[in-house]
Amino acid sequence: MTTRKPTILAFIVLGLGIAGMASASGLWLHVRVDETDGAKVKVNVPISMVEKAIAMVPEEHLRHGKIHMDEWQMTPAEIRELWQEIKDSPDMTFVTVEEDDESVRVWKEAGYLKVHVIEEDKNERVEVQVPLGVVDALLSGEGEELNIEAAIRALVEEGEGELVTVTGDDEKVRVWVDNIAEAD
Repeated sequence: MTTRKPTILAFIVLGLGIAGMASASGLWLHVRVDETDGAKVKVNVPISMVEKAIAMVPEEHLRHGKIHMDEWQMTPAEIRELWQEIKDSPDMTFVTVEEDDESVRVWKEAGYLKVHVIEEDKNERVEVQVPLGVVDALLSGEGEELNIEAAIRALVEEGEGELVTVTGDDEKVRVWVDNIAEAD
């Protein structure tokens, strides 16, 4: 794996975090990374495992299931205000950026916040869709905190679905939730 190793590890850790709040849900989080050099990462994690994985994250990064955000350029209060405006708006496109070799689109549709980024010069495409309820739960932390545990519970309530897809010349990354224990 090349310079993407931190990204892949972040997806795996995020995946472990997302996967683990409701043991009776029968849901599994899957992460697949296929690189053109032949390297492959396959993670199949039962939702019930994440609760224990969260407890292993060092306290300076995660305390009681919450991330502290005191060094961000936007304050949590500003993020929550912006999120409320997004939530209250009708389904629509919020941001579109089109350049010669790159396009970005951020929009709200059918209960999801969606982001697509296409970088033609790198032949890369990123697609993210996050249920609005998951963002609500994430922002339910107090003060300077994001509530990871609440976001995981909200994701479990949403059930099956695609979360992240990244395709490019060097690799393919897919993150999704379903009820199949070992998915390809």
